[in-house]
Amino acid sequence: MNYPKIDLKTIRQESKHFQADTPRLFLLYILPSMLVILSGFLNPLSRIHGTVLEQPFFSILGQILQAYLFPLLVSFIGTILLTSSVYATLTLMKDSKTEPSVKNSLALFDEERFSQTFLTLLLKRFYLFLWSIPNLLGIYFLFYSSFLAKKFVTLHPEFPNLDLSSVETERFLMVFGLYFLASLILIIVGNILYIPQYYAYSQVEFLLCYSLDLGQASPRRILKTSRSFMKGYKFQHFVLDLQLLPWYFLNWITFGIASFLLLPYIQCTKISFYRAVLRAALSKKYQLNYPW
Repeated sequence: MNYPKIDLKTIRQESKHFQADTPRLFLLYILPSMLVILSGFLNPLSRIHGTVLEQPFFSILGQILQAYLFPLLVSFIGTILLTSSVYATLTLMKDSKTEPSVKNSLALFDEERFSQTFLTLLLKRFYLFLWSIPNLLGIYFLFYSSFLAKKFVTLHPEFPNLDLSSVETERFLMVFGLYFLASLILIIVGNILYIPQYYAYSQVEFLLCYSLDLGQASPRRILKTSRSFMKGYKFQHFVLDLQLLPWYFLNWITFGIASFLLLPYIQCTKISFYRAVLRAALSKKYQLNYPW
C-alpha cells in the first residue's frame, strides 16, 4: 500500500512559526525541563559495584533494579509531565485565546484524566520493556565479558605476553568469545526488534490527549491505534529524529538547561508530525478506531 509522504521541512517550519507566535509557550514546559535537568545528575551505574558480576544472576538483577528504581520513577514522572504539557499545547492550538501557564501544564493531573494517563503510559512502557529484553540481555553479556577480561588481566600481570597454548588461556578465550559474540548478536537483534516498536508506539501520547477530550481513553485501544497510525511512517519519524539530533546534542552539552527552549520546539515538531499523519490517514480513508 502506498502511503502519502510527509514533508518534514514543512513540519519543522510549522513548529517554528507556532513557537514564534506563542512567545510564552515555554511556560508549559518548565516542569518537564526541570526534571530533565534533575535526571542529568542521576547516574545509576555509579551505585553498582564492579564486584556485582561475581554474584548469582538474581542478586545482580536485584542490585540493578535497586539502582535504577529511582531514575526510572523520575523518568516516568517526567513522561507524564511532558504529556500534560503536550495536552496543554494541543489545547492552545485549538483555542489561541488560552493563556500558556505553568498551571495549565498540569491539566492531566486532575482526577478525571490522571488515572487514564497513568495507565496508558505505564502500559506503553511495559510493552516497550518486553521488546527491549533481548537488548538488555545483550548489554548484560557485554558487561559480563568485560568483567571476565578485567579479572583475567588482573590475575595475569604478564598480559598480553601469554602462553596461548595453555588450557587456562584457551578456556578464557573460549568463554570470553562466547559471551562477547552473544552480546553482539543480542544487541543487534534486540535493536532490530525494538526500534520499529518504539516508533509504532510513538503517537500514544498525542492520541491519549485527543482521546481524553473525546472520553474514549482506553489504554489498549490507544496503543493499537498508534500502531495503525505509524504503518508506513516509522522511517519518516526516524528521519525526523535524526534531523532533531543537533538539538538533542545541544541539550546534552548544556546539562539540560537548553531544554527550556528546546522542549517546546521538539514537542511542537512532533505534534505537527502527528497531525500530518492524521491528515494522511484521513485522506486515504484508513479504518481507524476513533471518530476523528
